[in-house]
Amino acid sequence: MASLTRRAFGLAGMGALASAGAVRPAGASNLLNPLTSPRGTTYPGRIRLKQIASIDFRKEENAFAWHVSSMAWSPDGSRLVAESGDGSFLNVIDTASWPLLTRFRVMQARGARLFGFAAGGRELIASRHISSGSTENPPAFSVFETDTGKLLRESDLLPVFLPELLGRPQDLFLQQRRSDQSLTVSPAGNYVFLSFQAIGVRGNTTHRFFGLVFDSSNGRLLGQVEGRNWLLPSISRDNRLAVATSATRLGFSDEIAIFDLPSLTERISFRAHVPGVRSLGWSHAGDRLATGAAGLTHPRESESIRVWDAGTGTRLAGFIGEFEPVSFVEWHPEGRFFLTKSAKGQEDQRGSLLQLLPSNGGAPLLQHFAPDRVVINGPCFCPRTGRLAWFQQGQILIHEIQGL
Repeated sequence: MASLTRRAFGLAGMGALASAGAVRPAGASNLLNPLTSPRGTTYPGRIRLKQIASIDFRKEENAFAWHVSSMAWSPDGSRLVAESGDGSFLNVIDTASWPLLTRFRVMQARGARLFGFAAGGRELIASRHISSGSTENPPAFSVFETDTGKLLRESDLLPVFLPELLGRPQDLFLQQRRSDQSLTVSPAGNYVFLSFQAIGVRGNTTHRFFGLVFDSSNGRLLGQVEGRNWLLPSISRDNRLAVATSATRLGFSDEIAIFDLPSLTERISFRAHVPGVRSLGWSHAGDRLATGAAGLTHPRESESIRVWDAGTGTRLAGFIGEFEPVSFVEWHPEGRFFLTKSAKGQEDQRGSLLQLLPSNGGAPLLQHFAPDRVVINGPCFCPRTGRLAWFQQGQILIHEIQGL
């Protein structure tokens, strides 16, 4: 059982908020009163962190099984769920006193979050990853009881089969049924979106891309489209789906498309980052999107983080700096700022950088840098309280945000 320790710290310092637009975030030397600890260095701007708890996995016998890849809070904030073992397990933690309630195997995609909540947080929806060379066609998703891990129900098999899926079956041999799979659940828990590619091989390789919408309560297929690679799916509170799209299976797309659910009718598409999009996230109000670039920008003055008007695709703000690729974006519930996770540094001194950035542009509200190739995983805000959690060096760290 994971052990729990408590430790609190405060960060002093105030910084001026710059005007909206493209602004190079201030470097470490320009921010006031940095706090250095074994976990890294925190540079406060207008806000500060207070650590209220930590959940320590370092004494577990199976370090692989407890390595957390991603996390999410339940809608009411009463549960924190962490994927571990590179997505093989879901761990459910009670946030009242931080005990581990249950841990169960799901065999999901390595390092990717493929789960979400339904029924007000009482149910967990998860998808299995299909490994290379497999001919399996398991359910599109499975539904578990959150507090016990009990399997409640599964969707039907995907409503596509080899002859219809790839065509001319006499000329094709199925090498992979589903690959590069993505799953996301709507905030209300009523829709599940699943994207994947099917691969057929005999002579030339054939790739087909699919996006599907299911009713989470009964697994019924509600909508299906084909033709583009659907990357980084994210669903707003009013049931709009944002994705990065590509016509090929390679790399990241520089185009964002927004669709209505469950019809999958396209509303708008627009160009985002030239190097490609690595992360995107909806604001809680559904009026804005934040995106992060997939790779190093050239020249360095290019914006690797941007905020967009979700209705028109208009750029509202941009951020410039040495923090690419930007692998994660999530908005604070109040909508005034958002969190990004990225890499920073060169060669053997490369580490992880967390930033809290104002939605209208300007200097970072807070930065936390973990050097020496330390990886920070799963940063996420509680949708009810705004608390911030992340996983670093064997521990889940829970923080309150002060100075808002």
